[in-house]
Amino acid sequence: MTGRPLYEKFYPEITQTWARNLPAPVKTSIANIDKLLGPEWPPGPRLSLLMAAVPADDSLSAILQAIQNNAQIYDRLMQSDYGSPRNWKQWVDLKPHVQTVLQYLIDKNFEEYWRSNLLPKITADVAVIQQDLQGYDVVGEIQNFLVDYQCPDTIDIYLLALAQPHELRISSQQRATDIKNPLKATIRSFYQEILHPYCDRLIDSTLAADFSNLQSDAFLLNTYSPVAANGGQANLTAYFKKELVIAAELWLSARRQLLTAQTNLQAEETGELVRQYLRTKDNGIHVLAAVIYSYLESGLKLDRLSYADFIKDLFASGRLKPGKIESRYRDFMNRPVAGSD
Repeated sequence: MTGRPLYEKFYPEITQTWARNLPAPVKTSIANIDKLLGPEWPPGPRLSLLMAAVPADDSLSAILQAIQNNAQIYDRLMQSDYGSPRNWKQWVDLKPHVQTVLQYLIDKNFEEYWRSNLLPKITADVAVIQQDLQGYDVVGEIQNFLVDYQCPDTIDIYLLALAQPHELRISSQQRATDIKNPLKATIRSFYQEILHPYCDRLIDSTLAADFSNLQSDAFLLNTYSPVAANGGQANLTAYFKKELVIAAELWLSARRQLLTAQTNLQAEETGELVRQYLRTKDNGIHVLAAVIYSYLESGLKLDRLSYADFIKDLFASGRLKPGKIESRYRDFMNRPVAGSD
């Protein structure tokens, strides 16, 4: 209803049905919602995150009534990963415009349109996704890889409709995604989220001195400097944390065949899928992740060896030290594709 081209692309029929002939007050409220959320945020995901704090979800009427409960919404928002005075103020500013739009949808009987035109297909898709998810043990796979890390043993995926192509992070083990988005991408997102606290600890404390020494590597600095200049990773410490996560996530994803080919590569060419990803992701800045992954691929990490001890061994053996990164990176990234001349 905002008229953004992104939504017209994914939902042309619904956009035409529900965005035309809007009353002036509704048009104004939708424009204000779009403006308050800002151009850097797609309106659907941001509004969904804020409205997750509204204590009702069974009908538009129930949501409209629950929006009146400022105290409960405030408490729920502040207890979430997105609790902040800034986000609360944004919700307060949005609230009257959201109320106007909800009342319009109620008056136009959107819920009947939903039940008749959208819900049957959604219900069928949910059943398929639930079956597909049975083949994954995301938390177990991460714990087996890290060896010395425990976390809650469940993940929650909330399936949304009319949210394509977006995915929402609710917490490290809770995500909401559009029902049509690729399941593999959502699984990879969980890998990354759950790995972050562990990898952050390695950089901040366990191996802080080793990574501090690595900051003198000229190849890493030359790779990182343009990123910093363009407002990327805030500092080398943040960059190193991301590299540890990417290397581990790629290892886990490759083993579960979650990597998606960008060209006509064969499924068994896992190493080339990884290299392809590293060449294109963030303009190819993840050189340290490539080096760490190359040592994972070579079999240096035994099943009983924790990820922390594996990285520690790479430093102790001299494999990760200033002056060694570029040659290992180029050797790994320039390997020929299996079956090529």
